[in-house]
Amino acid sequence: MTHDFELYHGAALRDLIITAGRPLEIKSCDDAGRINSYVINNKTSIYIKHSAKRLPPWQFTFNAENVEEISRLRANFDSLWLVLVCGCDGSLALSTKDFDLINPTDFETTSFVRVDRDRGTMYRLTGTGGKLPRKRPRGMSMVVSEIFNKPEVD
Repeated sequence: MTHDFELYHGAALRDLIITAGRPLEIKSCDDAGRINSYVINNKTSIYIKHSAKRLPPWQFTFNAENVEEISRLRANFDSLWLVLVCGCDGSLALSTKDFDLINPTDFETTSFVRVDRDRGTMYRLTGTGGKLPRKRPRGMSMVVSEIFNKPEVD
């Protein structure tokens, strides 16, 4: 039986592969008993979360276990991107720098990211500590830019 989260992970990984347009080496990174993260070309890691909700806003909760796994990925790889799959609408990549901006480590509550967008626009993100100043595009272009050391598309 295929679980829902596997379908969402597959959609995110397909987006990454299509955007890259060239070969990638992708390995699973089973850090916490359930595969949430993958390593790309042995240097960049992605941590995938999904929301099965059909329409915005999409809410992503990061409990203490999730935050610990993210910390370990940061320590073990050159870079880490959080990939948020927003139902059937698409996925977006969030740098850890931007995650930290809207979810400061000094908060004692569970971290969250809320993603919203109007039809035909980019994604707006809000976290426990406030709103991200710039909207984010759909897709994996920022991750691919970093993997292949291209200037970041923003």
